[in-house]
Parts: sequence; C-alpha cells; structure tokens
Amino acid sequence: MSAAVPNLVFLLDTPNVWRGRALAGTPARVLALAEHSHQAGAAVTVVLCDRGAEYGTEKDWPFDVAVAHPSDFYAPATLARVLGLNAADLLVLCEAESLLAIGRELAGLLGARLVYDMHDDDAAVAASVGEPPETVQTHATTQRTALRTADNVIVSTSNEQAMAATAGILALRTALLPNGADPHQRHYWGPDVDAATLVFVGNLYYQPNARAVDAIATTILPTLRADNRNVRMRIVGRGPASLARGGQGIEFTGRVDTINQALKGTTIALAPLTAGSGAKMKVLDYLAAGLPVLGTREAVTGLPTEHPGVVVEDELYIWPARIAALLRDPGALGQIGRAGRRCVEQELSWQRIGAGLVRHSQSWLATFPPGVKPAVDNHCAGVPRWLTEHADQDALGDPETTKPGQPRWLRQSTAVIPEGR
Repeated sequence: MSAAVPNLVFLLDTPNVWRGRALAGTPARVLALAEHSHQAGAAVTVVLCDRGAEYGTEKDWPFDVAVAHPSDFYAPATLARVLGLNAADLLVLCEAESLLAIGRELAGLLGARLVYDMHDDDAAVAASVGEPPETVQTHATTQRTALRTADNVIVSTSNEQAMAATAGILALRTALLPNGADPHQRHYWGPDVDAATLVFVGNLYYQPNARAVDAIATTILPTLRADNRNVRMRIVGRGPASLARGGQGIEFTGRVDTINQALKGTTIALAPLTAGSGAKMKVLDYLAAGLPVLGTREAVTGLPTEHPGVVVEDELYIWPARIAALLRDPGALGQIGRAGRRCVEQELSWQRIGAGLVRHSQSWLATFPPGVKPAVDNHCAGVPRWLTEHADQDALGDPETTKPGQPRWLRQSTAVIPEGR
C-alpha cells in the first residue's frame, strides 16, 4: 500500500475489551490510536487474542478486527496467513515481551516495519510496587531490547522519549503521541456540586489501581465520613471480589457499558496513584468530562506541565482536607473542570493524536526502509506483567469463539487472502 494511505496492523492481547470498548488503560490507548488513525485516513486492522471476552459484532467496531486463538496469536506464520502476505506497512505492538516473541518474524512475513508503542516504563512500574531488583532489571533489559528490535517507536511521555534516545533510537524514528480523550465521545458533565460524590475509574486487577482503591477505602473516605461529611464514593471497573466490596459509602459498579454514564452525577474525580508509570487514561477521561481532578504527581505524568484540571497533592493524609475544601467551593470546582476540558479539546484530543500517527507513518514509510535487525532470542522474552497479574487473580477467560487454526473476523472490509494464495 502506498505511503499516502498507510496500512496499520495493531496486535492486542487483553481480556479487557467489551463490544468494541476498552475496559483498561492499555487497550483504551491501542483502540483509540487504531480508531482515530483510521478516521485520519489509514487502513487499520486490529488482531485480538481470544481471552473469552464479549467482543460484539461488526457494528461495534469502526475498523477491521480479527480474533485469534492464543495458540495462533503467538504463531507468526499462522497470523501472516490470516492477514495475507504483504498486508501491512506498519505492525504495531504495545508489549515488549510480545514484540520480542513474535514481532520481528511477523513483520518480516508481512513485509512491514515493526513499531513498538512503548506506553509505560516497565522497570519503573516494577520498582514502584516493590518487586525485587532482579525483576526490575529484567524489565529494563527486556524493554531496552524491544526498543532496539523495532524499526520505529511510539512513546506517550517525555520520560519514554528519553528512554528511547538512551537506547540509541534516532529522534526521526520516534513519535511522541500522548494519551488523549475524544471530546466528541466524552460528554461534558462538569462537577455535580450537589451530589458530593467522588469517583475513581480503573482496572482493579492492576496493582497500582488496587493500591489506590485501598487508600480510598481505608484512609481517605473514612476520614471524610468521620468528620460528618456525607460523601459517597463510586469506583468503576473490573476487579477481584476480594477488593470490589461495597458498603460504608462506597459503590463498586464493576464493568460499565459506557464511561460517560459512570461519570455522570459526580463531583470530584480521584487519582491517588503512588505506583505505576506512563500517562493515565483515567485522568484524560476525567478531564474530558469536565470533572475537577485531585491526583498525585504520578497521576499527571504525560499531561502538560501546568496539568490544567488537576489539583496535585502527593501526601494522601492531606487528601480529606483538600477534598473538603473543594466541596465547599463550587466556583473553584467549575473553574478547574472547565480548564481540564479545554486542555483535552485544544491539546489532547484523540483526533489530533490519530492524525499525528498517520503523519509519522507516512514519514517513516517515505524515509526509512525496514532496517536489518539482529536475531532475537524469542524464547527469553518473558511474560507481560498484565498477563501474570490477571492469571494470578483468575481474570483470564478461555477462548470461546475461536479454535486453533480457526480465527474469526468481526469486521472485514476487504478480502484478506487473495485468490489462489
């Protein structure tokens, strides 16, 4: 396909999708990049690994989507046969381990450039949750190897941009594409000053989110209620039963059909994140809804320096007082919320970011031929963090609609395998 209309193939292994919608940060980023680069003119295919999710039907997806059995998803020759040889200009993977395991071989079979969408500093995440130094080093080594294996790199923050430069990746081969929100899809509610309802959104199988919810449930909300403040807490997202228990002013919604309705009727959005890395999709959703946000410095990673729409406070023991002060000042709540919404509209819309991906893709295709890369020991790639976390918490479903050698197309705009092949 010509560089004027780049053909992008995204690979995504996650149980956190539902009828075309993402239920966690990483799939939200991948699906948004896919959707909005497609709107900006790219031909896009997303290949999902079948984890037993409810994937929906053709009407739920705005681009071509195939679902493959795990044994096929991690078999480059099978995937190449499903997609058709020479079916991609750019092959995009977002997990270092998966890129090392299958990326280089699959890109070669497809005649595609291999792109690493590095949305996190994996070693920093490991260190922030207290994992052993050898585990932290393994993540650092794996991610550095993935950077050097890819032809091009997408990053979401300036920290990841610096990591790519340190690994020797030329600036012209790197694209800084932050996380964003779609102001057309996200309803602008603004703070409901009479509701006195706080909200947190996140995949609770992810340890940094689980820690944030624990802080809310054990420290922040009890202190507020002990001061006779009739404040309620809404926690939105999938999670283990041991964590997602209601009561004492806390409502756990579980999975919701739309984030818009989940944020309706709330007053302040919380992001008490003390661990993790990378730009936070939940914060972008809060800002797009016009909600004032109280967050830590970790929560504003990837936002403009002034982090409009977010009040930053790292000391969680101060949070009850900060929340109480904000609840007493409806004018400030509205002003903060409007500033966040403007930031999304003017700087962090997915429409702008998707168009940027198309421009970078065209430039890469016109400028850089696929590089000759060293062989990768794909048996030492390891397992992505999310996969271990979900497996340990029994949060992975079994394939329900695919079998080995029998992928399923949810949407297919053109024939993928030419006649006679």
